[in-house]
Amino acid sequence: MGESRDPKPAAERRPLAVAGRLSPVQEAWQRYVHHSLHQCSVCRCADGSPCDTAEELYRAYQQTAAKAAEQLAGGVSPQRQ
Repeated sequence: MGESRDPKPAAERRPLAVAGRLSPVQEAWQRYVHHSLHQCSVCRCADGSPCDTAEELYRAYQQTAAKAAEQLAGGVSPQRQ
């Protein structure tokens, strides 16, 4: 009766190892996020106004995502770079 009935702690989760390349959409998003969070003091400022470079990177991400969506909708196979 004096035994603890606490559940055992969950096993540690390790991040999955990623092999290979990211898709063009993921690469574009990564460039935007890396710039905004790690490289640019203007973007990290508390007022939340992105710099011109961040805006360009975000537009590039949107264009890349739109192109990928078009390819998926039209059944066009993406070209490898």
